[in-house]
Amino acid sequence: MNPTGHPTLSPHRPPGVDTLRYTGRRGLAAVPDPRHRALVAEVLASGLVDRAIALTDSFDPPVDLAQARADAAALIAEFAAFGVSVPAATARNITLMRAMMVPIADDALALALDRIWVFTTNVDDVCCHDRAEAAAILRGGMLPEAGSPNVRYIRYMFDEVAPFCDPTFLAVFKTYFHTAVAGVLMEAEFTPEAADPVDSDFVRIFNGFSQFWFTSLQFTDPSLRAEDNRGFWAAALSAGVAFLNDVNDVLSFYKEAVHGGDFAVSRIHRQSVAGRVPYLTAYRRAVEGGLAAYRRILALASEEQRPHLERYLTGFAYWHFHCPRYRWQDVYPELTMIEV
Repeated sequence: MNPTGHPTLSPHRPPGVDTLRYTGRRGLAAVPDPRHRALVAEVLASGLVDRAIALTDSFDPPVDLAQARADAAALIAEFAAFGVSVPAATARNITLMRAMMVPIADDALALALDRIWVFTTNVDDVCCHDRAEAAAILRGGMLPEAGSPNVRYIRYMFDEVAPFCDPTFLAVFKTYFHTAVAGVLMEAEFTPEAADPVDSDFVRIFNGFSQFWFTSLQFTDPSLRAEDNRGFWAAALSAGVAFLNDVNDVLSFYKEAVHGGDFAVSRIHRQSVAGRVPYLTAYRRAVEGGLAAYRRILALASEEQRPHLERYLTGFAYWHFHCPRYRWQDVYPELTMIEV
């Protein structure tokens, strides 16, 4: 127990970095495509993932697990009432993610932000595989249409967070959300083996909701409040987007390979195929890009801002390793999953 009264993550941490070396072919049987399986094996054998686990091993902040559990339960009931389909596991995983990365003392604000994080994660998953729903969400957000249950819920979630932020920031926040849905529609034009001329890097700036995710840090502390710190956000947003995209791509590749189709249209795979470079080379570039973005963000931060940013950035990587959604326990059985 931390002096704040909130438990830390230490009971869930792995038993030691030395026990988390990838050996043999653990996890590879779950990858259905033999070509993808060979690429995954090459990355795992390189030790890059081992080193990423080591970099996050000391992450152990106080986390309000009771708040996360309460918000997950409330949102599961709320989604059902609105008629929107969100898996309970997504609600539990993402409320924990928010509590780890963006701690909020105000329970009402925490619920408002959890509502946005959970629903956006789910709608991203939905739109990636249903371009008609992505188009409906865009029309519902920008045109005077009644819309689907998802559209009605989006309006509601932004109304609920509105009292906690500046109206100009809220307008920007909404813009980033809908821009990301437009990115998902662009991603739908990808073809297997990158046989299309679509610019993967351009689309990736949009389709990961990364502008939306990164700017939600403004709710954490007055030193990051958007209306008072526009200079920081204007300078750091590019690096923030690069960090979230690169780290997510690096740490999602196993989950995507298990899915199969997601791996074929992933940015790292498309860069490898289109650039005619080994997959491991493209993967390593994404790792280096994420680390460079991390350093850039912290270099821009003030002393007051830095602890919040460090927690957010390190927590993002830590969560990927310890959330069942990404299936890393298939590869590293010693990794203990954290759940609420």
